[in-house]
Amino acid sequence: MMRPMWRRFAVPLVVSLVGCGSCHTRSAPDAGPVAAVSADWLEGRLPAETGQPRRGGTLVVRAPAEPAGLNPLEDRFRDGWTIRITRNLVLEALLEIDPVDYSLRPQLAESWKDSDDHRVTTFVLRQGVTFHDHTALTAKDVAAVLEAVMDPKRPTSALRSAFTELEGWKVIDERTIELRWRRPSPFVLRALAQLPILPAASLAGDWSALASSPIGTGPYRVASWERGGAVKLERAGAWWGGEVNLDRIVFRVVKDATVAAALFERGEVDVMCGIQPAAWRAMERDPSMAWARTGWNRFRSPDNSFSYIAWNEALPFFADARVRRALAHLYPAELAARTIDLGLEPPTTCPHFTQGGRCDEAVKPISFSVSEARAELADAGFADADGDGVLDRDGTPLRFHLLIPATSVRLGKLAPLLQEQARLAGVDLIPEKADVATLSTRVSKHDFEAVSRIWTEFDADHELSYIFHTDGGSNFVGYSSPEADRLLDEIRGTWDLGHRRELERALHRRLYEDQPYLFMTVRQSLDAAKTTVKGLRPSLQWYDLRRAWVER
Repeated sequence: MMRPMWRRFAVPLVVSLVGCGSCHTRSAPDAGPVAAVSADWLEGRLPAETGQPRRGGTLVVRAPAEPAGLNPLEDRFRDGWTIRITRNLVLEALLEIDPVDYSLRPQLAESWKDSDDHRVTTFVLRQGVTFHDHTALTAKDVAAVLEAVMDPKRPTSALRSAFTELEGWKVIDERTIELRWRRPSPFVLRALAQLPILPAASLAGDWSALASSPIGTGPYRVASWERGGAVKLERAGAWWGGEVNLDRIVFRVVKDATVAAALFERGEVDVMCGIQPAAWRAMERDPSMAWARTGWNRFRSPDNSFSYIAWNEALPFFADARVRRALAHLYPAELAARTIDLGLEPPTTCPHFTQGGRCDEAVKPISFSVSEARAELADAGFADADGDGVLDRDGTPLRFHLLIPATSVRLGKLAPLLQEQARLAGVDLIPEKADVATLSTRVSKHDFEAVSRIWTEFDADHELSYIFHTDGGSNFVGYSSPEADRLLDEIRGTWDLGHRRELERALHRRLYEDQPYLFMTVRQSLDAAKTTVKGLRPSLQWYDLRRAWVER
């Protein structure tokens, strides 16, 4: 019996997706791109749309990671895939961020009005909006969400830190709610666009049911979630926003790159997210991957995402900025760019979206240098007192575990490089892998020494108090700097855009000097969709699947 065609190509494709330190450097520089491939395809640019949207069908999206839960109100569930699966599809907010120009526009709020001094904002809700449990949306639901977020007994510190300026709220009538602010801030409305509105009744008591089946107002509801398998959304019925095209959306969780390779080639997903750089390059040149060049469109776009290493400053040696700077000297940026990222992830030192003047362009990455790392550590009082090859100070060896997601291909390759360079400097770095849910829980409980993962923001303009302020709800590293606090407070209250950009660049310089995080690269979305999938447009907001459709 003839074997399926995909099996013949499984080995080269798996090698391409998984990658290795040597296999992608031998032939790629010498081979030119395939002549039949367009420049737009090579660059991952959006092709021109043709045809009219068609209603119906199922879209299957590969999710490289599985969310720990689907209730983004909770700190431990506020990860990138929770947001991608729920925002605008299942859960909606008072306002939403336009996916093209990132301006604010109404969502559940029909309109809003600021007082002249920006201290009072009044929202009028849309008429006729219902939740998936068929209850009507009212201002009391908005008030219940705000009460839950601001309750220190609830696990909502990340969102709560975005609303430190919120003084109170008042339900005027069923469709009107008034929010009062202690201090005007240009960021409070953008924070409201990140705040999902759930029915008041669902927020009372335990939230365990919301973790797997949140109740929203969006065009889709969570039909099922098979852990380790797929999250399935189906059309929820009449939606206030009009018609959506797809009957259902399936987020198929495929963590392993080898398994993802086979599914990709067999066409068992419609949108392939998280293509590895080695695969992206191989698709351009490998003759065995001609199917990808004819049957798929590629999408390459910058995310507002960063790869980073964060140091838990509860450990005495990580509380010393000299140690953190020394470890930054041990990041082999050029080697990683050449052998792992293949030029597809630009370096960065900045926690802001890199466009728009928020980052100081004069700040350059800390140079890779084992000798400079040793000098910094010597200045910090470290020496190999017992001759075991590991530096120590006051009898404590410079030894720590680097916690990384078990599913991260990039970090799986990078961690051994970091370990090798650290050893040369007398530092004992021990990679430790954990699944996403375990890692998130440990980070939220400060149960780690150093951690590396991806930080994603879905907005071009955001402020960072929740991460870097001494009192920030997501300041899980324990960073504290009076200068950073001052800058963050001033940024939050500054309406003049030019002055705010100056302050953001000053914050960038402060964080660079202190190195609470080692920012490594700006992540790129490297995705592909079947040519029959239409309506996808890359954005910092991700793809707006409300507008997607599948061609017959």
